[in-house]
Amino acid sequence: MSLLQTIADACGTEIIPGEYRLTSFGDRCVYAEGVKSVKDLSRAEIVLGLKKCRIKITGEGLRIEKFCGGDAVIKGKVTKIERLSL
Repeated sequence: MSLLQTIADACGTEIIPGEYRLTSFGDRCVYAEGVKSVKDLSRAEIVLGLKKCRIKITGEGLRIEKFCGGDAVIKGKVTKIERLSL
């Protein structure tokens, strides 16, 4: 069972499948589902490639802690998350 599913179960809510999902844990961690690729990677900016768009995460000291099976965990000080068109 995933961490997100555990949280949803504890809150008594259902997870509805979609193209992608982003979960932010304060300004220190982002959990992304539906990631196809990493398009850009630096300590100040990470761009994730998704099926129909890109997601740009801006901040300080950013790093990818995990990337497998379409899931990515990004840690660091996150200051902005934005959706970019292809």
